[in-house]
Amino acid sequence: MPIGSRADMGPPTWAQVMARAHHHPAGFSALDRAERHFTTSIDVGDHIARMLLRRCRAAADRHGMAEPWIVDVGAGSGRLLRQLLHLGFPGQRLLGIDVRSAPGDLPVNWIQGVAPQCVPRLRGLLVAHEFLDDVPADLVEAGRVLTVDGAPGPPASAADLQWLAEWKGGDSGLVGRHRDAAWAALVGRVEVGEAVAVDFWDGAGPVGHRTGRRLPASPDPHSDISAGVELRSCRAVTGGRLIPQRRLLADLAPRTVQERSELAVLRDPDGLGGFGWLITDGGSVGSPA
Repeated sequence: MPIGSRADMGPPTWAQVMARAHHHPAGFSALDRAERHFTTSIDVGDHIARMLLRRCRAAADRHGMAEPWIVDVGAGSGRLLRQLLHLGFPGQRLLGIDVRSAPGDLPVNWIQGVAPQCVPRLRGLLVAHEFLDDVPADLVEAGRVLTVDGAPGPPASAADLQWLAEWKGGDSGLVGRHRDAAWAALVGRVEVGEAVAVDFWDGAGPVGHRTGRRLPASPDPHSDISAGVELRSCRAVTGGRLIPQRRLLADLAPRTVQERSELAVLRDPDGLGGFGWLITDGGSVGSPA
């Protein structure tokens, strides 16, 4: 029975719908393949994997790590991990974390569970590529939480209103407080190394994706649902540098006509180039994942 289908429950909030889609074992993320519905930077060549591999090696050099790990939070079907394997990174030091079960043909480590709770401590590089936009978030208007039918629900919490006042300048908008907490928890798992979040950088309201089309967000269990991330508020919690993807990739020189086309897509300020990279150093020395 869909969320909110019982009359005594009423329509769900957007956070409840997102939690069902991305955290529930019968939800979209657990049962479907995101690449069937939308394209991410990882689908456009292997440039993002190469950039992350360089960042991992640079962090290892800075911290004197001989055998750094790369941990992909929200790994989906393992596309990024597969690219890192093809680039020569050893599978025994790759870890995917997702609500999905491990791909049977991918020789890497895997944890099936909901992040950040299930993420182990690590030394190396933690990557959250389009993970935070799936973390449940409520939409508030005039101080009240909206349900999916647009009706005002219960009053927003004092903590949510305080977040909106600081980051939205009022009492309306998508509340990113739980994304801030999730990011802080992920950064806290990195004992030595670096954490990188890559995501929509607008904090806009929920949107849906289905078979290549961007749709109005809905509780449809067969559609993806996500919402943009206020990466500035995440940075305020953990520190770090916030860099547009187009600038981060600006110095890459294409080697082929195909790469020139791919990089143009990845640098497009109105598309994937508008993504933000939040790069944060990890903490003290500890045990590897």
